[in-house]
Amino acid sequence: MKTTDFLYFSLVFLLFSCGAKHDDQQLKGVRHNAVVEKKIDAISAEAGSLEKLAAKMLASRESYLNDGKTEAEEVFIKAFVEALKQPKAFEADFANLKKYEINVLTADDHKLRLFYWLSPYSGTMWHVQNIVQYQGENNAVSAVLFNSLYEDKDDEGSPTPFFEHIYNLNTSPQKTYLLTGYGQMSGTEPYSVSHTLIINHSKFSINNPLFKLGKTVKNQLFASATLKEDQNKEKLTAQLAMIYNSQDKTISYPEVNETKNGSVFSGKRNVLTFRDGMFK
Repeated sequence: MKTTDFLYFSLVFLLFSCGAKHDDQQLKGVRHNAVVEKKIDAISAEAGSLEKLAAKMLASRESYLNDGKTEAEEVFIKAFVEALKQPKAFEADFANLKKYEINVLTADDHKLRLFYWLSPYSGTMWHVQNIVQYQGENNAVSAVLFNSLYEDKDDEGSPTPFFEHIYNLNTSPQKTYLLTGYGQMSGTEPYSVSHTLIINHSKFSINNPLFKLGKTVKNQLFASATLKEDQNKEKLTAQLAMIYNSQDKTISYPEVNETKNGSVFSGKRNVLTFRDGMFK
């Protein structure tokens, strides 16, 4: 074979190989996009199903007052947790659920979200449902019902607050978040609470004792006060608030005294500083 013929056939082979490789890359790109679109479509379909379940949950309040059954909310919670675990679910806002008063709170590092609503079965004691969704390494998504993380011994009154703020405490190797919020116990008694949520390899825990009060170490800060007839509930709730300063990593909490007439806010506040992995 002549040298010119060899070079010609080599050039043709090279061009064919490059074209085939380009076509293969295009095909892989099409397949990848199809998979992503399929996942997004699946999330959209799940969101539609969740909307129906949310509507049934709200509509079940009347029957709950008659028979005490809570299956409608339990079904919705199970379906919602599973939906939040799916790939690409962290990119979905589930805005169609807002009409059912299901809201979302995002941590300051935008890696953790909390979906919450006041249970339709609540009375004078608020029962708030909180579902945590976390996006960790390699964008892996996990989710859990926050209320399932409580241990019986940790229930001081109502363990289900409305959380207002979620702060990343920048710990390693595990992730630690501080959640602050408020609630209402039976008899319209307001309270405030702070929790630390630890995430280690997609495992969630709120049971680590990270608040040192004197010689006592607790896994939450909790303060409640008896609402007197002449007191303004909103003002008392604000006085009881847990206040975190992210600049100096301090948390301010109210001092409450137990009296024969109930729990009373003393007007004083104490401060703990987060250092060495603990508030003290």
